[in-house]
Amino acid sequence: MKDGYQQFFKLISQDDFFQFGLDNIISIEESLVKSEWSHLLSRINNKSNELYVRNSGRNGRGNDSLTKLYKDVFGIKINFDATNNNKPSQMIQKLTGERKNKTIFNYQISHVFGNTKNVYCFCAPWNVVFIPKIIDPFTGHESKGEYVDTFQKRFKKIIYLKYRSYIEEYNAEMKRIYPMVESWVKTNISSNEKESFLKEFGIIRPET
Repeated sequence: MKDGYQQFFKLISQDDFFQFGLDNIISIEESLVKSEWSHLLSRINNKSNELYVRNSGRNGRGNDSLTKLYKDVFGIKINFDATNNNKPSQMIQKLTGERKNKTIFNYQISHVFGNTKNVYCFCAPWNVVFIPKIIDPFTGHESKGEYVDTFQKRFKKIIYLKYRSYIEEYNAEMKRIYPMVESWVKTNISSNEKESFLKEFGIIRPET
């Protein structure tokens, strides 16, 4: 059995490489996170027409179900991001002042905690960061293994501690909402898709 990452770490220290990635995260200033998060909550509570999530499934095959979920449970007419990252990209570029391929190069948008079909998470300023593209494979769901797990634990713990108060607000909201989502999913989603739908509305725990 051969692990491509294990082969790579024969050339460079794993700790040094991971520390490089963590040291070069570009995140949003805390005071701006506070105001942007408050603005997002306000738009959700007021059922704004400008609320977005990522497309669900290949070619958006799950979008009809998400549309119905948001209409039935939240009373929201949800929108789907044209590129799956356009709205978060606009937000982080505005709030950090950084511009991809203008002021920063070879950086990638990353949703730290995922839940991109959740309207509370997709454009949450505490959930979106720039990370060097060279480290991005360790942040995605496509990669597996102990090296990915090790990096993601460190990555998520740093961001959780930085924005803890806002993430705890999110968790409190999910504890309130989850039973309603769960009830809807039980009667509207096929059994093999229930888990993936519910996972999008789970709480975020600190990594240890």
